Amino acid sequence: MKNFIQLLISFFIISICSNAQKVPTGNPADFKVKTCLHSVSYLGVWRGQTGLSVDEFLVKAKELGYEGVMLVAKRPHVSPHDYDKAARKKLKEKIESLGLTLVALAGYTDFTAGIDKPGIPNAEIQAAWVGEIAELAKDLGTNMVRIFYRL
Repeated sequence: MKNFIQLLISFFIISICSNAQKVPTGNPADFKVKTCLHSVSYLGVWRGQTGLSVDEFLVKAKELGYEGVMLVAKRPHVSPHDYDKAARKKLKEKIESLGLTLVALAGYTDFTAGIDKPGIPNAEIQAAWVGEIAELAKDLGTNMVRIFYRL
C-alpha cells in the first residue's frame, strides 16, 4: 500500500510539473501576444456607438486584423437563451471560418444585487447564470469566462 501511495504521489507531481507553465526565458521571440477585440465595442447600447450583429462584428474584427474575439454573453449579442445547440455550432463554425479564436465570453454578473432582500436567492441566480455562460463557452470552443463581482 505504501508503494502504491508513493507511486500515486509521484505521478501527481510529474503531471503537475509537465503541465505547468514554462519558466520565462527573457527571449522576446518566446513571448507572443494575440490581439483580441471585445464585442462590447460594437454592442450599440451607448449613444453614438455603432451597433453590429455578431456576424458583422466577427467580419469587422477580421477586417481590422484581430486574431481573437471576446463576445458579450448577453443580449443583443450572445445570450445563452438565444443560442440553442444548432446556433452555437453555426457560430463556432463562423468564428473558425474567419480564422479567429474565441478568447473568452464576457459574462455580466452582480453577486451583490438584491443584497437588501435576503429572501431572494440572488447569489444562486447569478451562479446559475455563470453556469449557463460556461456551458455556452464550452460549446463555442473556449474555456474562458470573464465575470464581474463586487465587494
